[in-house]
Amino acid sequence: MMSAAVAKRLPTLLRATKSPFIAFQLHRTSSSLSIQQSNNALSHHITHKSPQHSQHRLSSSSPIDITVTKSNNNNSESNNNSSNSNKSHDQITEESILALQSELRTHHRCANYTSALSTASILLEKTTSHFGILHPATASAYNNLGLMNKCLGQYTEAKEAYEESLRIYGEVCGKDHGSYAAALSNLGMLERSRVMEVDDDDNGNNTDEEEDDTKEKLTTLDKLQLNESSIEYFDEAYRIRLAELGPTHPHTISSRSQLGSAMAYAVIMERRNKLLSSNSSGLIENELRSMKHALSVESEEEMEKHVPLAVARAASKSMEGTSRLSLRRWDAAEEHLRGALRSAVENPRGESVGRPLEYLPNDGNVASSIGAGKGKKDRSLPKKDRRKAAKEAKREQRANNALLQSDTTGDESSHNLIAIQGAAAKVSTLSAATAAQNLAVFLKNYSDWLQLTLMDRASKIETLPEEEQPKEKDRQEQQMMELTVNVKEARHLYEAALHVRSQLLPPHHPDVVATKFSLAELLDVPKEGAVAGMGIGVEANSVRANALREEILAAYNVEERDVDATAASN
Repeated sequence: MMSAAVAKRLPTLLRATKSPFIAFQLHRTSSSLSIQQSNNALSHHITHKSPQHSQHRLSSSSPIDITVTKSNNNNSESNNNSSNSNKSHDQITEESILALQSELRTHHRCANYTSALSTASILLEKTTSHFGILHPATASAYNNLGLMNKCLGQYTEAKEAYEESLRIYGEVCGKDHGSYAAALSNLGMLERSRVMEVDDDDNGNNTDEEEDDTKEKLTTLDKLQLNESSIEYFDEAYRIRLAELGPTHPHTISSRSQLGSAMAYAVIMERRNKLLSSNSSGLIENELRSMKHALSVESEEEMEKHVPLAVARAASKSMEGTSRLSLRRWDAAEEHLRGALRSAVENPRGESVGRPLEYLPNDGNVASSIGAGKGKKDRSLPKKDRRKAAKEAKREQRANNALLQSDTTGDESSHNLIAIQGAAAKVSTLSAATAAQNLAVFLKNYSDWLQLTLMDRASKIETLPEEEQPKEKDRQEQQMMELTVNVKEARHLYEAALHVRSQLLPPHHPDVVATKFSLAELLDVPKEGAVAGMGIGVEANSVRANALREEILAAYNVEERDVDATAASN
């Protein structure tokens, strides 16, 4: 079991991944984070023709591969055996660009962003010198520079680079081209990252007081404007990709899911601002003052036990006071999120695990990816650690396979397994995993608000006239059923996303960590407060939740230390 000391340090450790773990994080798709992508699909083919004749595609956020097409190269074997003295200046320069690209990918894959930024700067200088400013290769080099600055939290520099990449693609390729859409998507993700990181700190996840002075300070209005800006970027990118690539392309699916997440977060921010406002309009403050007066409470300590109910009542009023425009935006967000997932699972493209998750574990003793195959090797680990990890994975795989095989002839409940249902049962690609994660976050957030509303209604039922109480109980039962369905669907989606990501990505990858963290939060149903004793049919699974958190700590090689003993030794 994880100690309280380690659990307290977890948010700080997670923040180092640059992936905020609160509602509606924009989880990047395989097209934007996969470092080892196919050159055929995502490379630039560079010749000495003018930029207008260059045919190219790029990924939306990963370091761009540049495939150099050498002219007059009819005998590759003989050219490979040639000495550098027989190569032209252009050939030597282009090969050095390829070498820098390889170095950049390695640094990015190992999360060595400082070195990656240095390499990206050199790459930009060489590309600009060799191809000129108005060239797709130069635009991709600016994209790389923006990505590395973003990974380091240098958002101003990242935006300048991304905007230059957008400008070049707009002039060279046109504003209806997929590369222009990718640059728009990058800008949208950048704006969302700024909002989410600041929001993460506002929620108390930043425990490093020394970092506070260096963090970007944003007002509520700043965050709203940044999120609206991201919606505009995602919407334009989605429309371009829909027209050029069609609705089933992974990039189109990515843009649609991103758009839905940003739209939903705008509504969440509106409700949360009503709750947390420190002035007289803050709903929580108003409820606390009202309850303190009604209950004649004098002590602040005594008042603390009434805070959960005050929050529940404030949340209920916040939902009731949601504007029609916000409700329409919320519905549109859900439509985009479900549509993206549906397209992703019905048209699987890209890297796949082959076999989707069939069952989910119902306790902490069953591995999270039952039926999992062999994942990618984490090349950033030492060989000794890779061999050890491979042996453990094989041992776990044999146990899981035996469990599944025995389940085919026995009672499902006897093995504590639950079949995955709905679209989650078809998630097999990274694109689908991202769409599943985003929809799961949406459902989890809605469930949180629904739980608070139920708590408020349960506290008021005895104050109603006796003849109205049966109808109110029926309404509560319907809400509890809706809550159960939403939470269960969210869990299935999280589990399916984790099944795919844990096999295709290394354990320290931000997307893997994000899914484990979100799933752990969902499994840790509180035993008091909003859902206490309400029988919603979703039991807490703290054992599994803590196991997931331990996996996150293990991915970063975090060791638990006795703080008192360390201080004494010093």
